[in-house]
Amino acid sequence: MTGAKRDTRPTLTLKGDDFTPEFRSLLNKAAKKAGKTQAEFAAEALAAAARRVLSGNPDHNPTDNPAPAPAVLAQIEDTQKRQAETDAKLAALADQVRALTEMQRRGLWSRLFGGR
Repeated sequence: MTGAKRDTRPTLTLKGDDFTPEFRSLLNKAAKKAGKTQAEFAAEALAAAARRVLSGNPDHNPTDNPAPAPAVLAQIEDTQKRQAETDAKLAALADQVRALTEMQRRGLWSRLFGGR
């Protein structure tokens, strides 16, 4: 090879059905968003996953579904309480509408047929 420098960087070739064009596109988008090349992004992600497996905690990823903070839990409980109160108010209103509708229906029957 004259004039061209041979690339001596280590390589890793992965082949499999999971490496679809969609996967490659996903990898490319994530790498761009992180400001890295696909190789840099993939190497860091694979190294982090390998460290988790080797540490005996393969499923643990702090960025996946972190435990909600107590303030968030309190806010959720408050929202659920308000939702239950709103549901009760709506049920009461629905009962009032049914009663009024029944009174109107009875009023019409009373006017048409007398009595009742």
